[in-house]
Amino acid sequence: MLGITPKQKQILDFIEEYYRNNQFSPTLEEIAKKFKRSVPTIHQYIKSLIDKGRLQQNSGARGIMPVTQSANTKTKRSFRIGIIGYGFVGQAVEYGFSNHEVHIYDKYKDFESLPEVAGNSDYIFVCLPTPIREDESGIDLSIMDESIHDLAKLTKGTDKIILIKSTVVPGTTMGYINKYPKNLFCFNPEFLREASFLQDFVNTDRLVIGATNDQVSRRVSAMYQAVLPLAPIFQTDPTSAEMVKYMANCFLATKVIFANEMCEICEKLGIKYEEVKKMVVADKRILDGHLDITTLRGFGGKCFPKDLLALRAMAKSKGVDTKILDAVWGKNLKVRKVKDWEEIPFAVSPSFGNRS
Repeated sequence: MLGITPKQKQILDFIEEYYRNNQFSPTLEEIAKKFKRSVPTIHQYIKSLIDKGRLQQNSGARGIMPVTQSANTKTKRSFRIGIIGYGFVGQAVEYGFSNHEVHIYDKYKDFESLPEVAGNSDYIFVCLPTPIREDESGIDLSIMDESIHDLAKLTKGTDKIILIKSTVVPGTTMGYINKYPKNLFCFNPEFLREASFLQDFVNTDRLVIGATNDQVSRRVSAMYQAVLPLAPIFQTDPTSAEMVKYMANCFLATKVIFANEMCEICEKLGIKYEEVKKMVVADKRILDGHLDITTLRGFGGKCFPKDLLALRAMAKSKGVDTKILDAVWGKNLKVRKVKDWEEIPFAVSPSFGNRS
């Protein structure tokens, strides 16, 4: 570590003490107020400390300062993590926080009880199924509602944070916040592929933190920054965070169907789709992902069908014209040879009770 000036040392000590006491770092404005300096001046001090390896900053986070990661610092924390639900999302959270204290509750598996997990955890990740209704009228939140109700009773009036990672339609988390005002909530979507969910968690493109409480947002940001220091962090409101997941998955689903349609045209023309695709994705504006054509055609699995139908149903209920999503789903039903989402546990409401 390179040497630092007395003033830099004072600022560093303040940040470390603040972090120990609050579980997140102070903002530039808070440091400036403490030392009676301007924000630009404090910014230069911070930049110098980062350059000297005494602080680490996640540039993607708004309103949060870097957290010290040096070997001799006392600010390193061991987080107490709770996980509700042990599907691939819950397993990914466990993997990502494997160096910390982790407690797990799953209704169908032999782990700890819900009261034990709630009592022994400070950050509780809810990773439960939100299946699509069989009539495609929206998602069934009964599993979520029941679990949040039970969990809220156990965390009421505490500083424990309930992080919802289950994919829920925009507005759901705000509904919980309004219904349980004495609890702390955050919506924190997952962006995992089932084939590589563990590595996707620790190598995520971004972390999205949706909260209405500033301290909740800052605490969750600081927690992630300590565990995944290179991941960009975006802090926003819960409804925007919920929409991020749906927009991303619906775009990718649309891309799959577009690729299938282009493949059909190529086949009619007697040319090779793969050859055409290779030249198309040479354009830096077009990414190669989700343009491959499988033998089953279209898209299946649990996430894309469920999320597209859930967003479409919610949008229609608000009077939004969903012709694009309608066309994507209609074409998928036409080209998809196996409707595998109908057989996946907890993807469609009648699958409740399937414990596999």
